[in-house]
This record gives sequence, C-alpha cells and structure tokens, in this order.
Amino acid sequence: MSKLIKKQCRRYRMKKSANIKMGIGTKLTLAFILLIAIPLFALGMSTHKEATQIIEENLKQSSFQLINETKQAIDNKFKGIEESVDQMSYEANVQQVLSNKDSAEWMLKKIFESYIKAHKDAMSIYIGMKNKGMLMYPEDELPEGYDPTQRPWYKEAVSKDGLIWTQPYKDASTGELIITVAKPVYNTFNNNEFVGVIAVDILLEDMAKKINTIKIGKNSYPVILDKNLIIMTNKNKDLIGKPVEIEAINKAIKEKKEGYADFETKENGKTEKKFVVFTKIDRLGWTIFTTMYVSEIKEDTKVLLRNILIIGGISLLIALLIAYIFSRGLTKHIKVLVEDMERIKEGDLTVLSKIKSNDEIGRLGENFNIMIDEIGKLVKNVKNVSKEVTASAENLAATSEETSASAEEVSRTVEEIAKGATEQAGEAEKGAVLTSKLADKFIELTNNTEDMLVSANEVIEANLEGVKVIEDLKDKTHENDESTRKIEGAIIELDKKTKHIGGILDTIASIAEQTNLLALNASIEAARAGETGRGFAVVADEIRKLAEGSREAADEIKGIIIDIQNDSNNTVQIMKEVKERSEEQSYAVGEVSSSFMKIAKSIDNITGKIESISEYVKELNKDKDELVEAIENISAVSEETAAASEQVSASMQQQSMAVEEVARAAENLNELAVKLNNQIDRFNI
Repeated sequence: MSKLIKKQCRRYRMKKSANIKMGIGTKLTLAFILLIAIPLFALGMSTHKEATQIIEENLKQSSFQLINETKQAIDNKFKGIEESVDQMSYEANVQQVLSNKDSAEWMLKKIFESYIKAHKDAMSIYIGMKNKGMLMYPEDELPEGYDPTQRPWYKEAVSKDGLIWTQPYKDASTGELIITVAKPVYNTFNNNEFVGVIAVDILLEDMAKKINTIKIGKNSYPVILDKNLIIMTNKNKDLIGKPVEIEAINKAIKEKKEGYADFETKENGKTEKKFVVFTKIDRLGWTIFTTMYVSEIKEDTKVLLRNILIIGGISLLIALLIAYIFSRGLTKHIKVLVEDMERIKEGDLTVLSKIKSNDEIGRLGENFNIMIDEIGKLVKNVKNVSKEVTASAENLAATSEETSASAEEVSRTVEEIAKGATEQAGEAEKGAVLTSKLADKFIELTNNTEDMLVSANEVIEANLEGVKVIEDLKDKTHENDESTRKIEGAIIELDKKTKHIGGILDTIASIAEQTNLLALNASIEAARAGETGRGFAVVADEIRKLAEGSREAADEIKGIIIDIQNDSNNTVQIMKEVKERSEEQSYAVGEVSSSFMKIAKSIDNITGKIESISEYVKELNKDKDELVEAIENISAVSEETAAASEQVSASMQQQSMAVEEVARAAENLNELAVKLNNQIDRFNI
C-alpha cells in the first residue's frame, strides 16, 4: 500500500514539473486567443477578398460606363457630321453643279465656306464630279492630272451607293490624322442623274486631345482603334498608327463586341496583372478601350485591410483580458485542491476541500472529499487485514510442519501403486493389438456394405429415369393417336368434298354440252338468215368455242379430282394402318411401364434389405469402436497411472520441499505484516 501511494505521488510530481512551463491558465488564455484569432483571421481574409472582388467589379463597371459614354459622345458627333453631309447632298446648288456650272460653283463656294466655319472639326469639304472635275474649300492646288473618280473615297461611295467613312489616314500635306466621310450626289431635278461624290475631311486631332483628357482610375485613359485594330489615339504619340501588341486585347476585341478581359504584361522585369474594358463604335467600326492595373484595386483595399487588422488586434486584446480573468478564477480553486493534495501526500487524511461552487470545479471538490473519506476507510480495512495476515502466517507455519510429515507417508504409498500400474499397462497393450485387427475387418465390411448401398441407389435413380422416359413416351403416343384421328377425319372430309366437286363438274359439263348444241343451232339459223344473220353466226361461234373450252376444262378438273379421290382413298387406308400401329405401340408402352414399376418395387425391397444390413454393420462397427476405445483407454489409463504415480512420487518430494518453503514464506509474511502496520500508522485518520 505504501509503495502504491509513493508511486502515485511520484507520478503527480512528474506531471507537475512537466506542466510548470504551461499551466491551465496559460492554456486557457492561448485557447481563447486561438478561438478569436482564427475566425477573425478567416473573416478578415474573406472580407478583404470579397471587397477586392467587389471593387474590381465596380471599377470594371464604372470604366465600362465611362467608355460607353465616350463612345456615345463620339457616335453622336459623327452622326451629326453624317446628317450634315447627307443634307449637303440634297442642296440644289450641289445637285446642279454640272448643269448650271457657273452660278452653282459660286454658290457652292459660299455654302462650303459656311460649312467649314460651322464645323470646326471639318478640315475641308469638296465634291468630285463624274466629269473628273473637282471643287473644294479651302481651295488647294491639286496635282496635274488629278482624277477624283479614281480616289478610294469616290470609288467606295459609288460602289456602296451611300454614305461611307474611310479608314483614318495622315494628311499628305499636314501629316495630321484625318478621316473622310463621302456620299454620292444625284440631281433630283433631272431624273436623279448621278453628279459625283461630296466628301468632308474630318480632323481627328481635337477628338484625340479630348479623349486624352479623360481619366479612368488613377493612371488609365481611353484608346481608340480603327477597323484593323490600329491605334488612332494615344497619349504616347509614338504608338499612333501602330497595331496593339498585346495579343490578349486583340483576341478579346475580335471575339466580342464589348466586355472585359484579364491579361498579364511584363514591365521593368516584373509581371503585372491588368484587365481591359472595351466596346465598339458600330457606325465607324472603331473600338474604344482602356486598360487598368489590378494593383490599383489593391491600393484601394489597403485601408480596409488596415482597419481589419486594427479591429482584429483590439479583439485579441479583449479576448486576452477575458481569458486572463476567467482562467484566474478557474485556477484559484485548482490551486486550493493542489495544496490539499500536498497535505494528503504527507499522510493527513483529515483534509476536507472547502471549495463551494456550482460548476465542475465544485463537483470536483465534493468528489475529492468523498475520495479522501473512501481512502480513510480503505486504510482502516488494510490495517485490520494486516493484523489478520499476521495471525494467519503463524498458523500457516504450524500447518506446514504437519503437512511435511503426511507427505512422506503418501510418497511411499504412491511408489507401490506405480509398480502395479506398470504391470496392468503391459496386459492392456496386448488386448489393444487384438482389438485393432478386429477393427480393420469391421472397417472393410462397412466399406463393402456402403458400396452395395451406393450401387442400389444408382439402380433406383436409373429406374426412375426409365419410368420418367416411359411416361413421356405414353404422353407422346397419346398425342400421336389424337393427331392420327384428326388426320383421318380430315382425309374423309376431303374425300366427301372431292366427290361433291365431281358432281358439280358433271353439271358444268352437261351445261357446256347443251350450250354447244344451242350455239350450233344458232349458227344454222344465222346461216339461213343470210347476210342479216352473219353477226349472230359470229356470236354463236364464239359461244360454241367457250362451251367447248368449258367442257375441256371441266374434264381436266374432273381428272384431277379423280386423282385426288384415289390418293385420299389410299391415304385413308394408310391412316387405318397407322392407327392400328399406334394402338399396338400404346399397348406396348403400357406393358413396358408396368415392367418398370415391377422392377422399381423389387429394387426398393433389395435396397431396404441392404439398408438394414448397413445399419447392423454400423451398429457392430460402433460397438467395435467402443470396445477398441475402451481397451485403448484402459491401456492409456494404465500407462498414465504408472506415469502419474511416478510424477506423484516426484511431486510429493517437491511438495515436501514446498511445504518447507511455505513455512519460510509464512515467517516472511509475518514480518511484512508488521512493516505494513508500521506504514499504516503514518496516516492520520
């Protein structure tokens, strides 16, 4: 008991020393911090990610909206230019420039001058006439042999027979980027005679400047591409007139009319994530787009991330304070229990925990008091038991001396028993040999009987198969009789019908003969009538031919019917013979079935007798087994008795030694009981 208590105390001290570095309070504080920190971190990261996505989406939407507004402004501007050129094409002086050349040209110059003044983006306005003449404002010296009808703007307008926009190009004289709008002119006063093509050159410089002033995000601006995705406007003038080098932008613009696309570029050796927002101006075939850095979004979310970190830090401090207060209250009671355990370690079992609380710690204090009370009772019981052990040890020492004397007497008796058992074992061994030979004969008899029974069962199974086959043959014979009767009836019925058909054919032959006579009489009468009766003669001749054909056909059918009647009579005779053979077969099958039944009955009798013999042999074999087993048991028991006697003799010697050992152990037990009492006396109960 003392060793057990010391062992428990050592374990407690080891656990205590292992937990000095991290007590319950520290563990609870860490648990509180982790419980707060992990959800806060997850919430912060998810919020930051969600906010980044929302800001990115909003930025894309706002960029797209601004791009669309820019597109709408450009579209409205060029729509107005289209309308003005369209109106100009219906101007009377423009339409009559060929028919009334002098007055029309003078008026056109005034009109063109007013147009240029009203449209600041218009660089020049001109009309190329079908007679290769050219009138423009402001006037400019044209190259010798200049033919407006061969210019691309002229050909395209005539080809499409409507208003067209050319691709942007650099003006040959100024080097500025311009675009031309052109439309065919027809003289509505002269049957819509084709006059030429009126065109306006629009300077894109002012539009580019306005586009470049638009700011999207922090560092982005719109860029306009022509139909061939060539840059028209860009703050970096070196890029104007060049294609877009970023394949992701080209691919997105070719695949969709408007939308977004993400891509990556390398700038200063660093990979930057960007996205493009674009839309198309259908009127001109242009594309307006802008690109933005994803890093701009991260700049906007830095403030949110900082606020999340501040809130998380404050929450962790609050959690730390709550954990400290809670753990302090919890560990206070635990420290009291530890102090009480220290007193118990010193042997004071009068300690009672004074913890009063309605939680697990309170129940722990109550159970602690119950445990101390139970340990006190256990120590009292151990003390009483140790006294009884002392008394029992003294009695055991005295008893062991008496047992030693008895063991010597038993040892002598066992030696005499061993001698007689050895002789008995020799005789039993001879009987076992004879019985073993008898057992072999019984085994051979049993095997032969079982083989006979197996053969009888096989004969029974074969006979059953034969009976089954005979039954099937009887069923098939019965079905054959039924079929034979049906065939016989059908043949008799066929013979009756052929005889009836023969009667009908006789009637047809008689009618044909009478018809032939009537036709002959009609021919004679027609001959008497002369020319008048010639038609009747032809008809009578045809009737006679038909009658002869009917008679011949009837004779042929009658011959066939006679053959059928002969065949049916033969068939009836054959069916009678078949019926007789079928009846004989049915009788033979019945006789065979009866024979099989008699054979089955005889086999059953033989099988019963074989089974009876088999049962008798089994009983004899069983009795033989019991006899052999009994003799073997006697032999084995005799041998075991002899061996056991020798073992008992040896055991008695060992027992004598053991009794002496027990005596010494009793003395040691007495000494241990005294020491146990001394250890128990240390406890204060």
